[in-house]
Amino acid sequence: MQRTILVVDPNADRRERLRVLLTSNGSRLVGEAADPDEAMRLAALTHPDVAVVAEDAENAAPGQLASRLATEHGIPSVLLTAAADPVAIGRAARDGVMGFVVKPADSAFLHATLEMAVCRFQEVLALQREIEVLRRTLEGRKAIERAKGLLMERDRVSEQEAFARLRRKSMDTQRPMVEIAQAVILAAEVSGQTR
Repeated sequence: MQRTILVVDPNADRRERLRVLLTSNGSRLVGEAADPDEAMRLAALTHPDVAVVAEDAENAAPGQLASRLATEHGIPSVLLTAAADPVAIGRAARDGVMGFVVKPADSAFLHATLEMAVCRFQEVLALQREIEVLRRTLEGRKAIERAKGLLMERDRVSEQEAFARLRRKSMDTQRPMVEIAQAVILAAEVSGQTR
């Protein structure tokens, strides 16, 4: 699969070598940046599939750039570095780097790492979406339980009757039951029924 790639390296000669290496395996460069600000601007303009961020003395915090690319633009990053020490790998992982390649990079290995980074990043995004859905579901259930409790206390009805009232109102108004529950809770708070 042809991937679109953003290269971030302050050194023009290394960017040129990366361009040759990446295009030789069928990838397409959509931007080259010398610094993090330029990288963020190009990421917004080109929407690459993945970024290759070179670790360099001039780019002392490539993991921070990788984190920004991921959170602000949804772009995974692969870190290209001269050494693979465990501290650097751990720091890169904490920053959200999806791949780690030690220079000099082999074309086939770099291509495989980029592909794996994109796949893993998509898995992470899918898990984050699933977590958000579960979080909202749990919050909704808590609201419904609280509203049932308020109705049971206020109107002296059974749990089944309180739930039936919420469900009926939801069907009558064609609004989700969680919205009805939130309205019951808000009304109880306004009237001073809850603390």
